[in-house]
Amino acid sequence: MGEISLSLALNFFLYLAIPFALAVVAKKTKISPLIGYIVGGLVIGNLFPELSTSDSIRSFAYFGIIFLLFTLGLETNFGRILVLKKFIVIGGLLQLFFSTLFVFFFSVLFKFSVLESFLIGIALSSSSTTIVAKIIQDRGEESSFIGEIAMGILIFQDIAFIPYLLIFSSITGQDMPVWVIVKDTVVGLIEAGLIITSLYYLGRKIIPIIFNKVARISRELFDLFIVVFIFFVVGLSIILKIPTLIGAMVAGVLLAQTIEHYHIFSEVRPLRNLLGVIFFVYIGSHIQLANVITHVPQILLFTVGVIIIKAVVILIIFISLRFHSRASFNLSMYLFQIDEDAFILMSSAYLSKVISIDKYLFVITSVLITFILTPIFIANKDKSYRAIRSFIKKYLPFLENFITYRIDSNQSPIDELVIKNHVVICGYGRIGSYIGRSLTMADIPYVAIDYNLFIVEKAKKQGVNIIYGDPSDIDILDYAQVEDAIILIMAVPERYIQEAIVLNAKKLNRDLYIISRIHKEKDQIRMKDLGVDLVVQPEFEASLSIIKRIYRLHKIDKIDIVNKIKRLKIEHGIS
Repeated sequence: MGEISLSLALNFFLYLAIPFALAVVAKKTKISPLIGYIVGGLVIGNLFPELSTSDSIRSFAYFGIIFLLFTLGLETNFGRILVLKKFIVIGGLLQLFFSTLFVFFFSVLFKFSVLESFLIGIALSSSSTTIVAKIIQDRGEESSFIGEIAMGILIFQDIAFIPYLLIFSSITGQDMPVWVIVKDTVVGLIEAGLIITSLYYLGRKIIPIIFNKVARISRELFDLFIVVFIFFVVGLSIILKIPTLIGAMVAGVLLAQTIEHYHIFSEVRPLRNLLGVIFFVYIGSHIQLANVITHVPQILLFTVGVIIIKAVVILIIFISLRFHSRASFNLSMYLFQIDEDAFILMSSAYLSKVISIDKYLFVITSVLITFILTPIFIANKDKSYRAIRSFIKKYLPFLENFITYRIDSNQSPIDELVIKNHVVICGYGRIGSYIGRSLTMADIPYVAIDYNLFIVEKAKKQGVNIIYGDPSDIDILDYAQVEDAIILIMAVPERYIQEAIVLNAKKLNRDLYIISRIHKEKDQIRMKDLGVDLVVQPEFEASLSIIKRIYRLHKIDKIDIVNKIKRLKIEHGIS
């Protein structure tokens, strides 16, 4: 075997070093590293164009797509969809349909052909699982109602990627008659549906047994067998004339049924991450600035239009499903962006000569912009909601009345609260409901407030005194008789909502004792400054419970335990 040439080593160094440096910058500025990879590809494609046309790079990039879709299938959680199926399936279907429809008409306005607009509408209808899931995880909102709904819809959209890819694969040219496209798409969907369903149900019976036996032989052989299985399913897809990318996703879904799927994911993830980086760099390298710069105003206008369309569609759909206006707005901020799968779909259309390179660059540049905006919009969603509601209240009072009395109207069974010396619980999720249950057992009167209608309806059936409304709204707090309450407990996770609750509650009752949950240590000082009497961090309290148990098992003296716990609280900023 000969030595690797210096030029080849330098090429691979540049291809990975530039995106790495830009990803570090992106991470430092609290932007997804994915943006750094794509921008790194953009730099490479414009400064070192010969790198982006390399056959070896192209092959690695394609393997990157395969492994990305494989792990997407591996992480597909049908259980989460079934739990909230009404809102996820209905909301997801309506969101995909209307987003596709309106983006289609919007694309026609930008001089795209009917076929191009149709494909663009499909490609831009979904939202980014990769970026949103990471943000939800970083914010600790995986188990929140909004977090679960958002993740459920994203998973539903990922499943919809299969028919989307079939549609794009069936269109091989601009001159294809509409009836041929419809026929090929329908036939393809039926054939693929039957084959995939058969593979899935056979896989549930056979695959777990095979993987369990291989896992017992050797971990090294098991890791190798994972890769062998992926390429076996991809090869089988080619034989059965199913797009290979769908085959890769089906392979992941099949392995998700095995008890070893967590181990499989942990073993494949490093390879997925590396090849995925190469794929996103490869995408960015196709953005030729010379072709894009002249269209920047149109691209920005198109991007703004798509964002507004998707955000408004999501907002209206979930308001129609009887979500609170704040919850619906939050969902629109989580799901307004475009999915990274749009790169795959538009690349397929470009390689099939259905769209030109200029139009391809136009669309994927728009996708990239939505990626950059996503963490910014989500981080400021509460501020944005308050600003919009303030604007509506000031300049559109008729709309404010409609939102207050029709959309967010009080659904409480209590006609008029006659209660004093009680506790007010703002937020009736897991923590709030536990507190409510304990207060019921102790015969302590309380009123709960939550803007999740489904939590409210469930609590009503259990006989809970609960009000449907925004706990940060001073009118809702007034209705809950805060001026006559003794304690107010803030069990809502969002800091900006907590701040509004404290300020409004103190206006109604200056002597009110306020207890607040927090997620981050830095929020302790802020809450104390606002007038919160007791701050509780659930994660810290859980760690204290574990520590106490460990100390007792080690037979440490009780007084010593108390002193050590006290010291930990002081270090944590709790006196």
